[in-house]
Amino acid sequence: MKEENVIEIRDVHKKFRNYYDKNYSLKDKMIHSGRRKKYEDNWVLRGISFDVKRGDVVGLIGRNGCGKSTTLKLMSKIIYPDKGEVETRGRVSSLLELGAGFHPDLSGYENIYLNAAVFGLTKKEIDLRVDDIVRFSELGSFMENPIRTYSSGMYMKLAFSVAINVEADILLIDEILGVGDVSFQKKCFEKLLEIKENGTTIVIVSHSTDQIERICDRSIWIEEGKIRDMGNPKDVHAVYLATMEERRLKRKEQERIEIEEREKERNERREKERLEIERKEKAGRDKINKNREERQKKQEQLKSNIDVKSTDELNDQVRAELDRQEELRTSLEERLKQREESKKEANNKTDRELFEEVLNDKNIEVDYLNSVIRQNSLEKERIESEKNAEILRLEELISDKEEEIDRLNEVIIGKDNELIRLEGVITDKDDEINRLNDLLIGKDV
Repeated sequence: MKEENVIEIRDVHKKFRNYYDKNYSLKDKMIHSGRRKKYEDNWVLRGISFDVKRGDVVGLIGRNGCGKSTTLKLMSKIIYPDKGEVETRGRVSSLLELGAGFHPDLSGYENIYLNAAVFGLTKKEIDLRVDDIVRFSELGSFMENPIRTYSSGMYMKLAFSVAINVEADILLIDEILGVGDVSFQKKCFEKLLEIKENGTTIVIVSHSTDQIERICDRSIWIEEGKIRDMGNPKDVHAVYLATMEERRLKRKEQERIEIEEREKERNERREKERLEIERKEKAGRDKINKNREERQKKQEQLKSNIDVKSTDELNDQVRAELDRQEELRTSLEERLKQREESKKEANNKTDRELFEEVLNDKNIEVDYLNSVIRQNSLEKERIESEKNAEILRLEELISDKEEEIDRLNEVIIGKDNELIRLEGVITDKDDEINRLNDLLIGKDV
C-alpha cells in the first residue's frame, strides 16, 4: 500500500447468490438439509480498482444496484470480496445504516456509548466526546428517554451525531446527507466541510450530484459493477446526467412503444372477445329458437294425432247408455216373465207365434249385448281421452319447463358475457399496474 493512500481497491469482484428455493421455516430447513439448492450468481462488482489519498473527498455515483453501497461495505469490512483486495489505513467510521447497533430500550446516553464502542472508541474517549455529541444532535432533554420513543428524525440525528464525532481517519457515508430538518441538514453539511478541512478522508455515495460537486474533489461513476468514468465531479456528472437523460428518453420511447403494443394487443383481444360473445349469443339464440320450433312441432303433431273429446260429453253418453241398458234389461225381464206365462198357454198358440216370440226375445238380448258393448267402448274411449288429455297437459308442462330452461340459458349466456367482459377489464388493470410498476422502476433508476 502506497504511503499517500489510505484506501486501495485492486480488481475487486463481489457476487451474491440468489436462491430459487428458500427455506422459510425450521421444518423446511430440516427437510431440505444437505440438499443442493438452485441459485444464481449475481455479480455486483466486476473488477473495480481505484485509490483514495489521505484527505481526499470522493463521491460514488451510479444507478441503483450498480454496486456503490457494496463498495462502501467492502471498505468498512462488513463484507469481503470474492476476488481482489481492499486495503484501508486508519480508523474507519461508516454512516451506512444510521442507528445500526442501537438498542431501542436504552436511553440516548446509553446508546451513545454503545454505538461509539462499535466504532472502536474506548470509554475514556467517549466520555470526552459525549457532550459534543449531545450538543450536535440538539436532542437535549430527550437524551434520558429510551430511543424507541424517538421520532425517525430524532433517531437519525443521534446516529449521525455519534458517527460524525468519532474523529476517524476515514468516513464512509451512504445516502444520509438528508438527515433531520433543513437547519440540521445545513449543520451536517458544514460539519462535513470542517472534517474535510481537518484532513479526514471521506467517501460519499449519493444521487445528489450538487452535494457531491460542493464537497468532493473527485467523482467515480460505477456502471453495472465496473468503473465507467472518474475525475472532476462536474465533468463526470455532465456525462453521467447526459447518459441518464438519454437512457431515460430511450426508456420512455420504449415504454411508449410497449404501451402502443399493449394497447394494440388489448384492442385485438377485445375485438376477439366481442366476436366470441356475438358467436356465443348467436349460438345460444339459434339453439333456443330451434328448441322452440321443435316443441311447437311436437305439440301440433300431438294435437293432430289425438282426437280429444270433452270428458263431460263422454260421461253424458255413458250415463245415457247405462239408462238405455237399464230399460233394455227391464224390458228383457218383462219378456222373460211373459215367456214363462206363455209357456203355460203354449198349447193354445201356433208354432209361428211361438217362433216370433222367441225371435223377439233374442232381438232384445242382442240389443242388450250391443248396448253393453257400446257402453264398454264409450268407457274405453273416455279413459283414452282422459289419458290423452293428461299426456297433453304433461307435454305443455314440459314445454313450459323447456322455455324456463331456455330463459335460464339466456341468463347464463349473459353472465358468461359479463364474465368475459370483467376478465378483459381485469386484464386491462393488470396491464396498467405493470405499466405503472415499470414507470416506478424507471423513476427509481
